[in-house]
Amino acid sequence: MHDLTLINRIRDINIISLYIWGSGQTDKGDNWITTNLQPDSIVTFTLLSGKCNILAFDELGNSYGIAGNLQKNVPDTISIDLEYITFGRPNVDYGHNLLNLTNSLHGFALDILILSSARLDEDIIIDGFRVFPGNSIIIWLDKGIYSVKAVDQIGRTYGIDSITVPDDSCMVSLVNSMIINPVPPVGITGNGSGSLFIENCLPSAVMTDLQIIPQNGSGGIYLENIALQPGAHMVANLNPGYYSVLATDEFGAEYYVSIEQQDTGSLRLPITDEYLQYDFSFPGNSQEQ
Repeated sequence: MHDLTLINRIRDINIISLYIWGSGQTDKGDNWITTNLQPDSIVTFTLLSGKCNILAFDELGNSYGIAGNLQKNVPDTISIDLEYITFGRPNVDYGHNLLNLTNSLHGFALDILILSSARLDEDIIIDGFRVFPGNSIIIWLDKGIYSVKAVDQIGRTYGIDSITVPDDSCMVSLVNSMIINPVPPVGITGNGSGSLFIENCLPSAVMTDLQIIPQNGSGGIYLENIALQPGAHMVANLNPGYYSVLATDEFGAEYYVSIEQQDTGSLRLPITDEYLQYDFSFPGNSQEQ
């Protein structure tokens, strides 16, 4: 047994709840403080040795996390400050049990989460965070079965019918196939045996031009003024082979990717900032010296 002292070093902001629990557990337990921890205030607890997780919430809804902190049989002091704020993986507190929801969409952030359950008097609405692609949000919930709806930054809605909390993994990924009422493609081009689904995953730019060029030198597909809006997609029917795809947005930025079209089935190609071709050239001097 030993003492752990925690100090609130967040300027002008109170810590309103604090949780400490053993590493490997998915239940964070109850709030360890009964009154707000004001800036520069301290609180001391007696803990067993071993690894533990520490999670604090401030009055603005920000969370501060320390995962796997090793507690030895000597007194220890930790200052909770902006070093520990969980920007990339925020926490929201509605119960004891962990649910890790990951945004696995291409290009689009999540702006609103709505959780429903028969055990709730009203839905849980989380709209204070933007969860970018590849990032997660940790939602702490009471035990039960929940459904989730998520709204991305261009207004599309995704749904997960049933999530049991807690479960073995406590991790759920939101993917493109979960979209509710998907819209049909805006157009179809080409006459090959395989289908390439090209989606504009640039949240703030319209795709205007598209080139799909076979790498074997045969004729390609050249489309101009297609006005493919963010979230919209089109289909190119292609024969098997390797292709270079070049897309241009309304601002003149170009996106390039090489793909292999199989002989059967379909392939989805999300056009994202990952494929942006950076122009490192410098403007020329038009005035003669």
